[in-house]
Amino acid sequence: MRAVRAICFAVAGTAIAGTAQAQGLPPGKMRDTVQAACSNCHPVTRFTALRKTHTEWTQTMNSMIDKGAVIGDNEFAPLVDYLAEHFGPGKNLGK
Repeated sequence: MRAVRAICFAVAGTAIAGTAQAQGLPPGKMRDTVQAACSNCHPVTRFTALRKTHTEWTQTMNSMIDKGAVIGDNEFAPLVDYLAEHFGPGKNLGK
């Protein structure tokens, strides 16, 4: 139970502290989820500089979940879609 509370507090704290960082993410339905799920362990700029295919983002997200990222089952596919849409091959930074 303590671990679950710690994760909840960490995610909530990250969401509040990371609001400014989320502003740097492209608009989209999953922007806040990406911010909460990904920036708990590293800065947003670490993954926004990447240009991965949909398959590569799927593999990356599975790896992050294995390492402790908390992503709901119903959030996984839309989150990968968001990353691939905005940070896929050929995407320019800031677009």
